[in-house]
Amino acid sequence: MKAVLFSALAAAVCAVPTALAQRFQQEAVLIFNDQDFSRVWIGDATKTKIAYFETERGVDSVTMATSKPQSIWLIEPPEFTEAMELFQGRKYSEARQKFAEVREKFIKLRELPDNHSSLSAFYEMECLRKLGDLDGLKAAQEKFLPDDRESLTRKHQLDQLELYTLWEAVRLKDWKRLELLGNEWLEKSIPGYQRTQVGYCLGLALEALERPIEAINAYNIGMTADTGASERITAESATNAMGLYLADESVQLAMKLHGTPDDDPESAGALRLQEGASLASLYKLTLGGGAALPDAGKKLIEYLADSEPAAAPEAKPEEKPAKDEKK
Repeated sequence: MKAVLFSALAAAVCAVPTALAQRFQQEAVLIFNDQDFSRVWIGDATKTKIAYFETERGVDSVTMATSKPQSIWLIEPPEFTEAMELFQGRKYSEARQKFAEVREKFIKLRELPDNHSSLSAFYEMECLRKLGDLDGLKAAQEKFLPDDRESLTRKHQLDQLELYTLWEAVRLKDWKRLELLGNEWLEKSIPGYQRTQVGYCLGLALEALERPIEAINAYNIGMTADTGASERITAESATNAMGLYLADESVQLAMKLHGTPDDDPESAGALRLQEGASLASLYKLTLGGGAALPDAGKKLIEYLADSEPAAAPEAKPEEKPAKDEKK
């Protein structure tokens, strides 16, 4: 009989660490003022209440109004750090999968400000955008709930949610609307990586509306607004712009006359030819990220003036210095 009781007791003791290991909790700091703060492990939360443990292996939870502390600082979990490292390393497919895992693991705290579930859902959408998967981005937006949006506090993230309207217009090929939206956004003060998106999307719209010179100017913003840090947009902006240069009739004429007695280096076509050739050279050096020069670029670069080093297309006055994309 004693042996049976001992076995039952031993099983119960062993079950406690197992239950602790399986339960959800996230380390956090409750900040009441400059001198008063508490380290806790939050197991559940709503907009009005949190349930937490005072120690990592605590058994009894404490309930507190979310309004009682001045702020709740959620400690960044290792899984989120790993996903961000993949994202910043431009491994977007892997990062997306990792963010999806973090999203589900920490979803109980979705109503807390800057929680890692909502942040992961946001960066999963950013992975899809950077991969160019606009159908996937649309589907992910539909799963991004009002609670998620309300939990984000950083302006650049809230602005990015609004910028998805431009990408949806790209997906739908709604060029007139995209032109209007793009011009509106260029009037706003936004980080370089977002201005790059606007320039690229506006370039797509203007190219589709058969306004090539304006499209090239917009693509220049897509290439230069964040000094080429948005690798896919930068490369595609340059590729599209080179195609527009090559299709320009005045450029084609300048190519025919190049090196002949009728060549006029000061003509509009010759100047645009040099712009296109310089862009092709810059693509080969930096903008293409190591990719092979597109066919249009291969033709344009043959006309690069030997005495003129390659330079980036001149930035427009409204462009801002690039800023790093932050969490």
